[in-house]
Order: sequence, then structure tokens, then C-alpha cells
Amino acid sequence: MKTNRKEDNIILQLKNGSSSAFRWLVNEYQDYVYSICLSILKNKMEAEEAAQDTFLKCYKSINKFNGKSKFSTWLYQIAYRTSIDFIRKRKHTQDIDDFDYAIAGTTNTVEENLEQKELQQQLANVINQLGSEERILITLFYLQEKSVKEVCAITNLNESNVKVKLYRARKKMYDIMSQTNSENNKF
Repeated sequence: MKTNRKEDNIILQLKNGSSSAFRWLVNEYQDYVYSICLSILKNKMEAEEAAQDTFLKCYKSINKFNGKSKFSTWLYQIAYRTSIDFIRKRKHTQDIDDFDYAIAGTTNTVEENLEQKELQQQLANVINQLGSEERILITLFYLQEKSVKEVCAITNLNESNVKVKLYRARKKMYDIMSQTNSENNKF
């Protein structure tokens, strides 16, 4: 099993129906699960609901976890599939306007923080222009820092497919940024 001892113990407790183990699981992974759901759904309320559904599905199907992958990868796969199910259920997709990234560090000056915030907003705007599959791949690989193998396990895509789609998504982001820059330079 590719987990640490504490996770092994928690998983065993979950399989025995422990509510305290479930609370630990939610506290430990809620931010990660929510961010995956939000990056796919792009709607805060739906992401919260999908995250809750993810944890309930995890709890109900914990006996299916066989330890062939990391527990977090298995959980993220549930979050990914739950979010995709939400997309299928809704009639049309909605964009969120406030796709935020946390500003790293507190030692920056106010000007540096504002500049960093502006760059993050520009990046968020570019990511929001991608399709949902491209968004999740970029988010998982670059923002969540998942390996290609973990991305494959979460999305059920093969390794070459993930690499090609990441390449195309990066190229698309570059094209969007180039187009935006050329439009800004016209004035």
C-alpha cells in the first residue's frame, strides 16, 4: 500500500465505520478535493456540493480501495468523476469570475503583491478560457503539482494522452496570451 502509517490506520478505521476517521479524512483532504471540484465546475456552490458528495462516495466505497495507488490519488479520482457527473447533470456550464490563487509569501512589498495578484488574475483568465478537460489537466499538473502518473489515475487517460493534452493546453494558453498582448499593444 502506497500510504503512510497514519493513513493506513485511518483507512482501516474507515473500513470499520469510524466516524472520527471520517472527520480526519475530511479535515485532511477538504481543500484539495474542493480545489479539484472548483477547477472543473467553476462554480463555488456546485464545487462545495461535489466535494461533499466525493467524501460520501469515498466513505461508502472505502472497501474498494485496494492500495495499488496512493490514497490521495484514489480520492482525487472520485472528486474528478463526481465533478464530471455534475457537468453532465447541468444543462450549460458557467464561468466563475473570481478564480483566485493564494498569494505566496508575506515578505513582498505591497507593489510586489499587487503585481503578483495581477499576474495571477491574468493566468486565471487564461485558464478560464480553456475547455474543462484542459483546465483540470493544467490544474492537476501545475497548480496541484500532481505527477503525470497521478493525473492519469485521476482522469483515466493514458500517459501519452495526458502529455499530448497538456502540450496542447499549454500551446492554447500561449496563443491566448499572445493574442491578448497584441490586442493590448494596439493602443
